[in-house]
Amino acid sequence: MEVKLIGIDLAKSVFQLCAVNQAGQVVFNRAVKRDRLLAVLRQHPAVPLVMEACYSAHHWGRTFQALGHPVRLIPPQHVKPFVRVNKNDAGDALAICEAAQRPGLHCVPVKSVAQQDLQLLHRLRQRSVRQRTQLANQMRGLAAEYGVVFPKQLNPLGRWVVQPKARRGHNNRTTYPGFCGYR
Repeated sequence: MEVKLIGIDLAKSVFQLCAVNQAGQVVFNRAVKRDRLLAVLRQHPAVPLVMEACYSAHHWGRTFQALGHPVRLIPPQHVKPFVRVNKNDAGDALAICEAAQRPGLHCVPVKSVAQQDLQLLHRLRQRSVRQRTQLANQMRGLAAEYGVVFPKQLNPLGRWVVQPKARRGHNNRTTYPGFCGYR
């Protein structure tokens, strides 16, 4: 039987491949180890490969495109309704195949390395800003325990932390050294 598309459930070391024919019947549904995956896919003609858009899907998408396979990445929320059995790799691969055959399905484009690099920088910056805000709020809360109140901006808080002279106006029990005011 001729394979129409192959659904791949991505994993760290063992991938599940599920192939279906024109009639939508399963041709095979088998596990393939990571080191054998490319060799197995080279044996098949250029059929669409469908995967969930997850943590390594863009890397594998670029790799499979280099082999000549068209690649479609499906958002996980579109695959979940098609999972029939308990959570297992074979059932997930079959659900990916079934979801891929639905008309009007929205697919995620495979990102280039440059696009992934830019996304990585944005995520790192967002995390840095979020952690800075969390730390500032924690410092404000701790300082408020000693009667020291700061405006919501970061600059006054930063000046107070970096420049000890800015704290001289407070009574000695709420200032550094001996953070609690005891020496």
